[in-house]
Amino acid sequence: MSIMAVITAMILLSWFALQKSFAQTSSASQSREFARDAVARMTQEIRDAQGSDQGSAITQASANTIVFYSTYNMAGNNDPNSTPRQTAFVYVVSGTAGVGSIYRVVETNGTTLSDELANPAQYGRVVVKNVVNAGQPDTVNHTTTTSVFRYWTYDAQGNYGSVDSVPDTGPGTVRAVDIHVLVDLNPGHSPVYMDLQTTAQPRNMRPAT
Repeated sequence: MSIMAVITAMILLSWFALQKSFAQTSSASQSREFARDAVARMTQEIRDAQGSDQGSAITQASANTIVFYSTYNMAGNNDPNSTPRQTAFVYVVSGTAGVGSIYRVVETNGTTLSDELANPAQYGRVVVKNVVNAGQPDTVNHTTTTSVFRYWTYDAQGNYGSVDSVPDTGPGTVRAVDIHVLVDLNPGHSPVYMDLQTTAQPRNMRPAT
């Protein structure tokens, strides 16, 4: 009986360990898929940003927020006369160690995004969670945190380069947007980071030839 009890306990412990490992692997795989889909979605929307009577397709360009005009997912957006709405992707840190989420928000009052940007958790929806950019240094650009967005643009002297923010008077000079998202696939445990990087070139902000 004692031997059987020991064998049974070993079998159960092995079973529980396998179940836990499978659950962690499945969760990490799902998180990878969500993160890839989110970055692909951001890339597509920024690439297709549209101009409007307000001026440039991109109206705000900072390290953790990008605001642009878009008809993405709008009813009737197949009509070329559809009026684009201001849309934004915003990285909000909500936990310790720089853990947060990236939200997508769209203007609701037809004029500005001020209320939505002030409270993206209320007005927007999460496109990717467990984002840890704020807690990870960028060793390439020598900054203490990793910007979600960086911008290829021209400065006042006409020099082309990459910056993590563009003055409000200059978003129209943006020619490409680097997107860099770091996701923790194992939140609450030993971190397992997924590093996603891509570049979107807004089609409607290319210089005229």
